[in-house]
Amino acid sequence: MKNYLRRGAGLFSRLTLVLLFSALVVTGYGQRIVGYTTSWVNNANQIDYAKLTHINYSFALPTTSGSLEPVANPAKLNSVVSQAHGHGVKVLIAIGGWDLGDGGGNDSRFEVIASTATGRNNFVNSVISFIQQYNLDGADIDWEFPDAVNGNPDPNFTALMGALSSALHSRGLLLTAAVNASAWAGAGVSSEVFGHVDWLNIMAYDGDAGAGHSPYSYAESALNYWKGRGLPANKAVLGVPFYARPSWNTYSTLLSQGADPYADYFNGDYYNGINTIKAKTNLGVQQGGGIMIWSIDHDVQNQYSLLTAIYDEMGTPPQNDPVTVFKHCDYGGYAVGLPVGSYTLAQLQARGILDNDISSIKVQSGYKITLYAADNFSGTSVVKTSDDNCLVNENFNDAATSVIVGQSSGGFSQTIQAESYSNMSGVQLEGTTDNGGGQNVGWIDTGDWMVYSNVNIPTSGTYLVEYRVASLNGGGQLSLDVNAGATVLGSRSIASTGGWQNWTTVSHTVYINAGTYNFGIYAQTGGWNLNWWKITYQSSASEARIAQDKSNQPPENQQINNLVYPNPFNNTIRVNTKDHNTRVTITDALGQEMTPPTNITSGEVIDLSELKQGLYFIQIESGGKQETQRLIKQ
Repeated sequence: MKNYLRRGAGLFSRLTLVLLFSALVVTGYGQRIVGYTTSWVNNANQIDYAKLTHINYSFALPTTSGSLEPVANPAKLNSVVSQAHGHGVKVLIAIGGWDLGDGGGNDSRFEVIASTATGRNNFVNSVISFIQQYNLDGADIDWEFPDAVNGNPDPNFTALMGALSSALHSRGLLLTAAVNASAWAGAGVSSEVFGHVDWLNIMAYDGDAGAGHSPYSYAESALNYWKGRGLPANKAVLGVPFYARPSWNTYSTLLSQGADPYADYFNGDYYNGINTIKAKTNLGVQQGGGIMIWSIDHDVQNQYSLLTAIYDEMGTPPQNDPVTVFKHCDYGGYAVGLPVGSYTLAQLQARGILDNDISSIKVQSGYKITLYAADNFSGTSVVKTSDDNCLVNENFNDAATSVIVGQSSGGFSQTIQAESYSNMSGVQLEGTTDNGGGQNVGWIDTGDWMVYSNVNIPTSGTYLVEYRVASLNGGGQLSLDVNAGATVLGSRSIASTGGWQNWTTVSHTVYINAGTYNFGIYAQTGGWNLNWWKITYQSSASEARIAQDKSNQPPENQQINNLVYPNPFNNTIRVNTKDHNTRVTITDALGQEMTPPTNITSGEVIDLSELKQGLYFIQIESGGKQETQRLIKQ
């Protein structure tokens, strides 16, 4: 989408919008609401995050070498990410735009980058680094516009999108692209790109500078063009403008000048009022993959908000969580989606759910919600595995204080390729001769690590974790952790396999609470390769198990050296080791001893109630070895 926007008090610059999609692939109907926000409008606190599924931060500018220029207004970007993630909204970085700092419509930077394998590789690495730096959920490529080559799509654009797709999707990240609504500007985009992206943001505006700017008919023709070329409907996100042509006045400016919020014309300007926006929303939902907005910065924050009109017209919450809870019976009042996980009262309130306020629920097939009358999963409870339009019949209307969302049955298993890490330290990739080919992670030395982001654990319970490893000499050891190493789930020794490409599978059993985690694999001792790792559900966690964990009892059948639990902790911890003669020391982040070295037995309670909330380290000497783990006091 193209648009002229004001940078500060300077001249208008022509820019392009791209909007985002969720990891959910919607079939037939689109519930995505993707909104652009810009670096030059500092209103992160005014964004109505609850009415969006995705936010695109505009723009990061590429260089001809494939790097990215420092992003403008990083403070706003950090604030948007923090607030959006708190509402379950994904944030992407929009790369490119109409301007690119070289004058409107000059896409030479992208052309140079995409023309060589080196340029494409540099660009992919820069994008991944940027995403990791700002904790983003993906990237949107706003190349305006790839040119047709001898009447055919631009092969370099296809190659660039293919390289980005492989790198981002292997890390669980999103990839989208902005495209023009017209055939003349879409000819450079091949149908092969449709398979590389999660969706396309169709910029159905700027048809001309007058009445043809963005009427309903233009939106219809835009969807028909791209779907007619083979783009799946669920990947066709329809763009709508929150600004007017030919003046480029924002919607909020028009209303301040006296424009009718329900009309489409005012004082020589053509725009989309509430009625047209609602009609386009229905079109985008019924025939496409949702709605994209340029730009949410142009909206008003009152009863005439165009974003609110889109949200209300959707009819259902724009989310893909397995459970949705409602304030009133018959699915009325506010609606909040809940991913798999455990929610205390404080965690429910952080999502906008008040104490004793849930009256009806919707539960997707294969999931369940357990509602508790008291905090911390105590008191009387009710389990629901399907929709319930009113909890009055169960005598549980307006009674829930804490809840647990999980799968209603087992069967979960996920294999994760070693090279799909989202971040790492010290390792390298190489081709593997193991079954299936591809790459493995090698050159793993002591202290090296890999992080695998957004791994969903559907239900609390025991999981078998398998590792495909090879080692020339053996003697190595790995550990599996979550929360950036604060919680170590378990460790596994690795013996010699006789060669760096002689593969075998080792495993251990760990206990994990339901939730979405960034898992870390840490080399306590190096000297081994990793091709993949796999996590498989073994047995469920009963309500008694949850209560047991909260009373500081170790999970059953979890035979792990130097397991510190619980972590985070409130007042006491235990250290579970196979060596009964263990010595522990607690230090603060600066290395100052908070407790003197103390001899303990395995499983003995260690009272740390006098420590203040914060980060600490526990040094453990056991079995002739020493290790240090992080501790977090809540």
